[in-house]
Amino acid sequence: MKRFITATAIVISAALASTSCAQEIIDGELHVPERRIEGFVYDGADRAIVMQTIAAITAREGDAPGAWVYEWTQVANAELARAEAAAEIGDREQAETLFFSAANYYAIAGFPEYHSDAEREALMKHFRAYERGGAFMAEPMQIVPIEARGKRFNSYFHRPAGVEHPPLILWTHGTDKFKGHAYKTVKRLLDRGFAVVTFDLAGTGESTFWNLLSDGEFVHEAVLDSYASRDDIDTSNIFEVGVSFGGHYAAKMAAKNDPRLRAVASICGPLHRPFMQSAEDISHLLSTEEGATVRAFAHRIGADPNDSDHVASEIRKFSLVEQGIMGSGAQIKTPLLVMNGGRDPLSPIPDLQLLADSAATSELWIMGMAGHCARDYFEPAVTDVSEWLWQYASKQ
Repeated sequence: MKRFITATAIVISAALASTSCAQEIIDGELHVPERRIEGFVYDGADRAIVMQTIAAITAREGDAPGAWVYEWTQVANAELARAEAAAEIGDREQAETLFFSAANYYAIAGFPEYHSDAEREALMKHFRAYERGGAFMAEPMQIVPIEARGKRFNSYFHRPAGVEHPPLILWTHGTDKFKGHAYKTVKRLLDRGFAVVTFDLAGTGESTFWNLLSDGEFVHEAVLDSYASRDDIDTSNIFEVGVSFGGHYAAKMAAKNDPRLRAVASICGPLHRPFMQSAEDISHLLSTEEGATVRAFAHRIGADPNDSDHVASEIRKFSLVEQGIMGSGAQIKTPLLVMNGGRDPLSPIPDLQLLADSAATSELWIMGMAGHCARDYFEPAVTDVSEWLWQYASKQ
């Protein structure tokens, strides 16, 4: 069964993953693409504060006044102080909101590299602030350790209040948004009756003891193994949703045909064409305002960003066509939802169609002329995705 749906009226997709921020100093001037600013604001940043902070930044590197990390850390520190004050007087709702806000600003401080000591410190503060906020949720967040390939990493487990054995969604973002970025989405899914576990991709967030790997789905498998053995969720109804690079691995998890996964949604996942770029293409991107993002990705996969030939060789390994997952018939038996904006060079329509065609049961949802992850459609998207998942839920 297949359905191909193309309409801006079908409001789906996500405002997540690689829509945070890329920044470059070009000819002495800070360049921050508008779509990145929108990503900040979507995640909870105040637009006026965003613009004021950007105006104060004169350097991308370093941790002195005027540097990207320094200026954003000052904003985050102030928000954290307000959160601590709210917690001190027992204002749980305000404390939750402010801790999550501080977590967002700390994440901005380290973006997109999370490579220098100052950037890594900001990232760790992001996670600690998020964990403080999670403790004030109506059903407090649980920090659940997972083991894979001899390493131990944390997942964040959220339960809907008042639901005894909820269905579970495994939710992952991309390479520059982590388990602590999912606050708004998690809240909406909790309201729909789902439990949600978020975790970092290999090579991202707190899981940088690995590189970002072409077989990085082993992290997802370890999370599935852990949660499928719990007695406080409905283990007959486990789903996976991945956004951006999370959508890449979601497609790979669907291809495992694991009967424990009832259905999978791959949202704006890069699948094939972006991994087939030449060394010349990569050299050009490094000279643009997206250069910081490209360098960050090169670092994540263990490639030297100064060696475009090496980067081109390494990224090719991620192609799902090269891996035999797409383009070889309907090998995927897990019900699969594939969706994205219609004007996304990172995940173009031919790639999306090829993935959908590689599943026996699939739907492809295209969002008109929207770009990567079609951020403007996200709010109603969460509801639509949850309804799509529910139709595959076991009724036992």
